[in-house]
Amino acid sequence: MFLCACFVSLVIDPTSEVYLYLCLGSANKRVDYCALYLQIMGVYGVAPCAATWNANNVQPHYRRATAIAGSLVMTNFGGIVSTWLFTDPPRFHKAASVNLAFSLSLVASCFIIWFYFRTLNEKRHREVQHLLETQGKGTEPGGWDSLEARRRLGDRHPRFKFTL
Repeated sequence: MFLCACFVSLVIDPTSEVYLYLCLGSANKRVDYCALYLQIMGVYGVAPCAATWNANNVQPHYRRATAIAGSLVMTNFGGIVSTWLFTDPPRFHKAASVNLAFSLSLVASCFIIWFYFRTLNEKRHREVQHLLETQGKGTEPGGWDSLEARRRLGDRHPRFKFTL
């Protein structure tokens, strides 16, 4: 079972948009249903990846828990909305169009967030270099790089690196 899930997550999920195009452009029922199954498998592969990326980029623990809960709410919201979208069998043109739009917007959002995190990491690196030059190591109690400061600031601390 885990091998199948790994296969779906690594191979089929990145190409699920191709199957959505197949579903929208085909008049064959078999191709339509195959594309439907493949897009559903692709959707289930995205949620764990998004939750992991979300959890890696939020600290401290109470903000991380809230962020993970929010992403799970949005994932389940998509499942609830999909029950009203799949109303025109066997083509499911409306549902496939909405899924394609959301899939493409998810990919675009991930690229935007990736560039944003990369920019923040570079900015924080420069800030750490400046703090090291002006204030020293700062590891003493009450210093800028102390354990208390890291716990208090969480992902806002200059040494926190976002996962790309």
